[in-house]
Amino acid sequence: MQPAKGLSDEASARQNGSISCNAVIGPPSMSLADDPPKQKSNEPMRVKSVDYEVPNRFTVLGPLKMLVNPVAQLTSTVMDLIGLISVALAASKLLFVKKRRGIFMALFYRQIYNTGVRALYINGAIGVLVGTLLISRLFDYIPNQVMEDQFGYLFMVIVFRELGPLISGVILIARSATAITAEIGYLRLRREFQVLNGLGISPVFLFLLPVFFAFPLSLLLMFIYFDLVVFLSSYAVIWLSNPNADFFALLSAILSQISLNEIAINGLKAVLGGMMIGVISIHFGAKVESSFTEVSDAISNSTTTQLMVFFVINILLSVLAYTQ
Repeated sequence: MQPAKGLSDEASARQNGSISCNAVIGPPSMSLADDPPKQKSNEPMRVKSVDYEVPNRFTVLGPLKMLVNPVAQLTSTVMDLIGLISVALAASKLLFVKKRRGIFMALFYRQIYNTGVRALYINGAIGVLVGTLLISRLFDYIPNQVMEDQFGYLFMVIVFRELGPLISGVILIARSATAITAEIGYLRLRREFQVLNGLGISPVFLFLLPVFFAFPLSLLLMFIYFDLVVFLSSYAVIWLSNPNADFFALLSAILSQISLNEIAINGLKAVLGGMMIGVISIHFGAKVESSFTEVSDAISNSTTTQLMVFFVINILLSVLAYTQ
């Protein structure tokens, strides 16, 4: 049997003491170069040294940086929020222009509908739960002699002063503020603000001002709606257990406990809380630059900051109400 032609050529080349380059590495199109192969050297192989990075030793600057960086970030965030508030107040003068006021009112009503009106169902559902499970149960432990006065006082302290603002604020943060942060973040990601500026349209007027004014009003409406639903649901449960319970007597007992001071403090909670929630949403949404993952980070950071700020505002104003 005759060997293949390629193999016979290679065998003859071995017998002659040389091997052609084509027989080893293939045809000329696959060859590396026409240079003769390098001869092996008898020198020992040198091992390249690899430099490994040695971690820095513990220094005093490490803990100092850990303490200074959060303080610096907090200071920067506070200054940015103050700047946004000042920008919104400065842009408010545009509302005196008739044409611009018409555009603003359309955006304002849209924001009121999305944040205040569409949140009534979840606000009302939680109000029903609070009224049936908490306030109506307290009614069973109040003596009949002081039933109306005690019920009015407990409703004012538990619902009107504390639960109403807190639950309504959390609903606003979870439902509307996160949507604003995502919207601003995606607009930044797609460079929509540069387009608006190029067209001579102010993003502050379109996005910041409606949120700045709509969020406080929406939060105040949610306060009122929550208190009303809690009272009606609690009275419904009380009436089922005691048909002789007087609706107007309980209502007048609650109204007699709500002073002008309480109304003013609740109004401050709505104005300050809603304003800060809206400004914080826009602040963190505007920090998105070039990645989709930054949007989720902005929503997370915004929600955390809003909860902390809103709870601090409520606690401080409640302490002010208790000291009066």
